[in-house]
Amino acid sequence: MLPERSTKTATFLFALAVLLLTAFSPDDASALYPDRTVRIVVPFAPGGGTDVIARTLAQEMAKDLGATVIIENKPGAGTIIGTQAVATSEPDGYTLLMGTFANAVNPSLNARLPYDPHKDFAPVALIARSFNIVVVNPKSPFQSIADLIAAAKADPDKLSYGTFGTGTSAHLAGELFKDMAKVNLTMVPYKGPRLRSPT
Repeated sequence: MLPERSTKTATFLFALAVLLLTAFSPDDASALYPDRTVRIVVPFAPGGGTDVIARTLAQEMAKDLGATVIIENKPGAGTIIGTQAVATSEPDGYTLLMGTFANAVNPSLNARLPYDPHKDFAPVALIARSFNIVVVNPKSPFQSIADLIAAAKADPDKLSYGTFGTGTSAHLAGELFKDMAKVNLTMVPYKGPRLRSPT
């Protein structure tokens, strides 16, 4: 069940779409968007949260639009590689970016970006919200945040934490945690899972 506000928004958008369609002749309507494959660039490796959300979105878009919607993973450099690919693509509505927290943060972390984060993109919709959580191996001696902080203080250079790249929300959340807990942890950026092709 959609919240009342979402239902009203959906009804409005549907009515707007009907008005736009009736404004065109049948010949014009047949040439309406999309008339070819839509590409969604995910600036992370396959298998992560952003990728899963993008694939779910792509399936629903394909059903609603009656078009092919594909996912293209372009991980690296804290989302900069994938973001640049979209910034330099044709501005025709067929290449979309799954923007994340990093899009807001990268300009403050990088003196020069290969794109203008304000001029090269137009926001379309908020798709999802997610949270960063701390997880450990079930056999780990750490059973609480207090255990983790105590261990980090006892041996300041021993512990590390993994993220999905410099400047991502996991990285900045980890740095905030270090500052608040007054501990030292080494950040390790991971490239993401390497998925095997079906054989």
